Amino acid sequence: MKIALIGLPQVGKKTVFSLLTGVGVDHLLGRAAEYHVGAVKVADPRVDKLSAMYKPKKTKYAEVECTLAPAPPHEPKAREQWLNKLKDMDALCQVVRAFEDASVFHVNGSVDPLRDIDAMNLELTISDLSLIETRLNRIAQDQKRKFEQERADEAALLEKLKPHLEAGKSLREYPWHEGEEKKLRSLQFLTVKGLVTALNCGESNFPNPQLVEQAKARVTGPRSEVCALNAKTEAEVAQIEDPAERAEFLSALGITEPAIHVLTRRLYKALGYISFFTTGEDEVRAWTVHHGATAVDAAHTIHTDLARGFIRAEVMKYPDLVGAADGFAGEAAAKAWHHAEVKLKETGKLYLKGKDYIVEDGDIVHIRHSG
Repeated sequence: MKIALIGLPQVGKKTVFSLLTGVGVDHLLGRAAEYHVGAVKVADPRVDKLSAMYKPKKTKYAEVECTLAPAPPHEPKAREQWLNKLKDMDALCQVVRAFEDASVFHVNGSVDPLRDIDAMNLELTISDLSLIETRLNRIAQDQKRKFEQERADEAALLEKLKPHLEAGKSLREYPWHEGEEKKLRSLQFLTVKGLVTALNCGESNFPNPQLVEQAKARVTGPRSEVCALNAKTEAEVAQIEDPAERAEFLSALGITEPAIHVLTRRLYKALGYISFFTTGEDEVRAWTVHHGATAVDAAHTIHTDLARGFIRAEVMKYPDLVGAADGFAGEAAAKAWHHAEVKLKETGKLYLKGKDYIVEDGDIVHIRHSG
């Protein structure tokens, strides 16, 4: 689960990376040409709620790996290497400057976030078109020596992708038929990857819903997300150690939740992942699986032995559990989660599912197994 944080110089990438990973900005200064890697905890209010209910010894959030990439280099060979580095990623997050500050130069001479979004889209599209041309030339040469139907089918599919890209559309939007995308997965097209556009606004224009909607019209297709944040203010808030004081400061700004938390969930969604939970007094944990994963896939994610000895999955729906627990008060509130689980079982809302059950985002899962 790897995401690359990309963008032009002076757009706030380092600040956003620091907010996401906890890596200090001071550590990144003077190292603009380097790649930096950090772990991002995916902020999830559901985990917070479950942790407050069960009061476990440990709470574990879902995590993704984030790489801070340097700004796109100008020299052609270095730019090609930069693009190739992005191919190793599962999704991309473009930080776009949407704040005005006369003391911070813009590489293109003016602040125009929609222009910058279009420019990056074009960059990624050209890269994919170039890759298609290279691959088609290679196939043509190989077919002269020995014809293979599989290579001919691949060439035909690549030829269909060309006009789609030339029309300015990403491969996320291409109407793939079953198995087609998988056949070309080794080519690592950039426009097929999930893409999050983070609009870094200033205090005067945050949250800028109009700009967000305009950006959404330019970043389209499945696994494409847009959100706004004010990285400078959020960095200042993050320096406040006292949680109560921090919450008060956010409230004064009219912010119910840090936008960086929203961004982490957008990144997660762009990767095509969902979370299911395991709960108990020892640990509350969010586990990561691909959208469409089965109950036995979820068991494997927890431990291979659970998948091998899988019998059934006990499944509770997060809203059902929380709703049932919220109904207990007084002494019962201390063990509300236990009473809620019993209540769901009695009302038929603790479901027993087989190995082919498709796990839904937010499921609370307990695996019954032999062994």
